[in-house]
Amino acid sequence: MQSNIRRDLRVGRRTRTLFTSGLLILSSACGFAQPQPPAPERQACAAGEARGIVGQPYSPELAERARRTAGAREVQKIEPGGAFTTDLDSDRLDIEVDRAGIVTGLRCG
Repeated sequence: MQSNIRRDLRVGRRTRTLFTSGLLILSSACGFAQPQPPAPERQACAAGEARGIVGQPYSPELAERARRTAGAREVQKIEPGGAFTTDLDSDRLDIEVDRAGIVTGLRCG
């Protein structure tokens, strides 16, 4: 009878030890996340910085130069009667051209 009790106690201790070890392993994986550093503040599109292209013939190279100068993420060419997105996007430089392909204006959005 006593040997059965001792055996049961040993099994109980092993089970408890295994259970406790498992909990410790799992709890170590649940550490607190470190806060992320704030993202660097991005400059907003500044169409006025690229106003020097007004009056020039539109080209993809000119548009890219204006995009970089204005600090925009992308460029949209707006032609008379042409299709373009009307979604507001403060990081997009809209370049307006006339029927002859001459840049007539710029705006962000």
